[in-house]
Amino acid sequence: MKKMFKSLIGILMLCTGIISCKKDDSGPSSGEVKAKDFIYNLATKNFTPDTALTAEVTSSGAVDIVYCYLVRSNTSDSLIFVGKPDPGESRDYTFHISASKIPFSSVKSVRGIKVMVRQGGNSSYQGLVKIDIYDPTKPFLSEFPVSISPDLGGGPTAITGKITSESGIAKVEILDDYQASGVFKPVQSITVSNEKEYNLNYLYTYRKAAQHIKIIATDIYGQAMEQVIDMPVDVNVFKPKFADFPESVTPDLTGGPTKVAGRITSFTGLSKIEIYDDFEGSFVSVKTIGDLNDSHDYTLNYDYQYRKRASKIKIVATDADNLTTELVIPLNVTYATEVYRDVMMSSQSATAPGSFFDASTGTVFGNCEVSGNENKLDFLLYTSTAGVLSFYSPTNTASAASSYKCNGVSWTPVTANLKATRFRVLLPTTAGNTASDNIYSAYNSGSINNLDDSFFGTISVPGSSSTKYDATATPASNIFNTTSAYLIWFRIPQANGSNKNCLVRVKEVNINATVGLSTVKFDIIVQK
Repeated sequence: MKKMFKSLIGILMLCTGIISCKKDDSGPSSGEVKAKDFIYNLATKNFTPDTALTAEVTSSGAVDIVYCYLVRSNTSDSLIFVGKPDPGESRDYTFHISASKIPFSSVKSVRGIKVMVRQGGNSSYQGLVKIDIYDPTKPFLSEFPVSISPDLGGGPTAITGKITSESGIAKVEILDDYQASGVFKPVQSITVSNEKEYNLNYLYTYRKAAQHIKIIATDIYGQAMEQVIDMPVDVNVFKPKFADFPESVTPDLTGGPTKVAGRITSFTGLSKIEIYDDFEGSFVSVKTIGDLNDSHDYTLNYDYQYRKRASKIKIVATDADNLTTELVIPLNVTYATEVYRDVMMSSQSATAPGSFFDASTGTVFGNCEVSGNENKLDFLLYTSTAGVLSFYSPTNTASAASSYKCNGVSWTPVTANLKATRFRVLLPTTAGNTASDNIYSAYNSGSINNLDDSFFGTISVPGSSSTKYDATATPASNIFNTTSAYLIWFRIPQANGSNKNCLVRVKEVNINATVGLSTVKFDIIVQK
């Protein structure tokens, strides 16, 4: 490749760059197009030796207009530039064409720029500016080992190999993944003076928990090639370790502290310990313990304050090298309800598919999954007309079932298996002393567990087969919003004749101008 490129350069140097011209028979004036031969570099997507193609048009008569056409093999010429000289340039006109005018998708077929010059008196002539395409190969890495055994004690480990590049090497970078496997962080960057052949001999100091080294070679055009070298090291020996912790913990449900104790050891010393629980459905921070003075053996003795709905505690230990290990401890607590958070449903309509909710699993499914699974359909979101969005009972077959379509194909559901779910919006009062007020208070404090009928006290059992969203109307037992009347009691019949109570907290409503494209986001507490 090096010899071929040298030959190409030699040929280009022999070119005079003066393009021969063909005089048209349409007039006596004569002229010529003068330009260097240009090279288009595929790596930089630009011309060399100049960053823009420059040509000079000279004429014995006045130059009226210049047309430039891109010449490609197996493709019709295409007009890419039109130039009209100022009056003072009428006999000697210089123009420039940027590399952006060259379509990169077909640049390899480019042969040059055809210049058509029209002169006064309707005479004309043409010339060709030659363009050669240079496609430099990326750097090539060879003689590097597939794997190495690093010195874990901190001594140097030699990394050797050969890098070649026909255009010249600009830099070589060494990286490793000491923080997380496969996530590479810089170790060293070596500037190379455009050498075409470079022998790397780098003394690498092992960073604890690294499993791979990456070598990246970049040429003068910014083209890079890389190679990954394995380091078969058991990184677990470096990460913090947990000992003497219980397999599970029984929390104090009365509000007293729950003891969480055990030992944490570290090869390099501990920098911090973080404790989380999942009372909100995902892990959130409870406590961070710092100032551990790089302890290699730390006894944790923590008083955890139980929070309702938490089912697990997570402890994360981080050492001085920012390596982490985590331990998850289940809490021995049984809840009478299940909570599903940030559920997103889209609405069903006569023209648009929607989504349906299965309270037994907390999952949302679509139209193509309804047929044959009617007994899993607990409620749906339905849009009857633009701007009207409602939670619907599956038994509202007169309007909703007719639009159960999968890829535009509808079917008639097995109505005997559809549930007559009923809804009631809970309405708080300014007095704050009703059964609904008590439920809002319990919900907002996060203290709800049991959802049996007694929880709802004197509130009438839900009786509506739908409940509608309206942000401006006065809330009612079948009208909800997201600001003041956002809790809805869902009552879902079960196959054994019982009912399953659910409490939905509507969080966000998006009303779309297109019927059927509206959405609702909510949290739902489901009775087990």
